[in-house]
Amino acid sequence: MKKIKFNHVIIFILFFASITFFILQQVIFHDIHESGFLLFQDMIFMPIHILLVTFILDKILRDREKKERLEHQNIVISSFFSEIGTDTIKMLNSNIIELKEISSLLNMNQAWEDSNFKSVAKTMATYSYHVNITQDLLVELKRQLPQKKGYLLSLFSNPNLLEIDTFTNMLWALYHLTDELENREDIANLPDTDLEHLAIDIVRIYGMLICEWIKYMKHLKRKYPYLWSLAVRKNPFVKNKSVIIV
Repeated sequence: MKKIKFNHVIIFILFFASITFFILQQVIFHDIHESGFLLFQDMIFMPIHILLVTFILDKILRDREKKERLEHQNIVISSFFSEIGTDTIKMLNSNIIELKEISSLLNMNQAWEDSNFKSVAKTMATYSYHVNITQDLLVELKRQLPQKKGYLLSLFSNPNLLEIDTFTNMLWALYHLTDELENREDIANLPDTDLEHLAIDIVRIYGMLICEWIKYMKHLKRKYPYLWSLAVRKNPFVKNKSVIIV
């Protein structure tokens, strides 16, 4: 309401200023015909002015806003993988049956281009994952994931992520798995039917994590070569990978 009133005041001031200058012009020059001619001349170009201000300038501002919003999104996504994403992938890797094949597909290096990312993203989006559920895996997940629950909740409240459906869906899947594990007190004596249910949840989140990780790595390759270099050396899909450059 205050903003609307402020706009009304601005409109009144500008309109009053135009009237005042017009009166002063007549008092000083006494030529209403010339003033009328100049007024209509300005009106001729008014639609072009409106076009420039309303459409072109507005588009420039919206494009700039979108670029800034995407940058904020990528910062949050980078934070996610540093905080929990990469560690979760590492925890699950040891129990993924197809890990050897997956690792060969995701063994990224400095020579990777957009075509490589596009090809592997398409492959992993439809990949059929299988997990070997073990007590050690469940205990580790139950120990690690609840510690990050507060962080996950903070991501849901971040407005920069609202329009990234795939990333938000991945967060929901991870949060769901965390909830499932928290609500099982005796994780060591679960029936086979329940283990199958948890396996579905784990496979779901693993596939989503990989797809988002590929997008994240592609962004680093495009925008931040130095971060990309480190991320390649920390690749969770390559065993015995060292950050030390030799």
